[in-house]
Amino acid sequence: MKILITGGTGFIGSYLVKELIKHNYRIKIFTRDGTKISHHIDTIIGDLTTYEDCLNAMDDIDVVFHNAAYATDYGKKKIINNININGTKNILKACEMRGINRIIYTSTAGVYGFPNNLKEINEKSKIQPYNIYHKSKYEGEKILSKNKKIILSIVRPPLVLGANGKGSKIIIDKILNGKMIYIGSGNQYIPIVHPFDVAQCLILALEHDKIGETFNVVSFHCRIKDLFNEISKQLKVRAPAKKMPYFLAYLPAYVNEKININGPSLTRFRLKSLGTSRIISCDKAIKKLKYKPKFNLEKTVRDIIKNTK
Repeated sequence: MKILITGGTGFIGSYLVKELIKHNYRIKIFTRDGTKISHHIDTIIGDLTTYEDCLNAMDDIDVVFHNAAYATDYGKKKIINNININGTKNILKACEMRGINRIIYTSTAGVYGFPNNLKEINEKSKIQPYNIYHKSKYEGEKILSKNKKIILSIVRPPLVLGANGKGSKIIIDKILNGKMIYIGSGNQYIPIVHPFDVAQCLILALEHDKIGETFNVVSFHCRIKDLFNEISKQLKVRAPAKKMPYFLAYLPAYVNEKININGPSLTRFRLKSLGTSRIISCDKAIKKLKYKPKFNLEKTVRDIIKNTK
């Protein structure tokens, strides 16, 4: 069996590549940037938005982990959709042309939206994607599901925090500089997953999902207050104390997205992520895939602080 990984140089993809190698799988990485890949790994340079590149990448492939995406909480709809939707169409078409009937797709728990309550969300919960990115990932799910001959496993992670992750760097930087503010009371419960656990669940889906199902993947839940306090504790700095009501933060976040398109410090998605409560169940993955999270709050924070460059 030989596996193609799209997005193998990305945040989650780099963990997936390492774990697949540890499990003795033969792999090939499909990427736009070959400079991040070790010379001993089979790599093909190409672009998701070019069908011919996708088709070339599928030579001698049995399974595709479609992990590549333009993951952003702001940006232009045309750019996001071209990569996440049109790119996924190209992957499916190339798989069909090469006779590949196994795909594992990295989606997002953002497809459930942010209901701001403690009612448990499972794979059958209402789909209500919040932003352009979440909508594009759900559209990707629907596109890949159209071919009933392909066994499609879908894995939906929530907020992914780990060393060198964009979200992790933003939170640490704000805490270190005393600029972190609680949106609301800080008692909101959020689901968090470490990229290692996402990679683990993706591989378990390959090995145990024989019919093609959807799985949530979570490492742990915690209050925002607990997350910020643990980071502050391990950094040995003062924990955040300032608070701002959600409704007062919304307008500045909206304006910030429009004005600072190259890197807004505050977005509406970040407000939703850190200012509302969500409980995501991964019981299905635990039961059917034998998934066991390896990371808790303390271990995740320790990994972020120790290994972020």
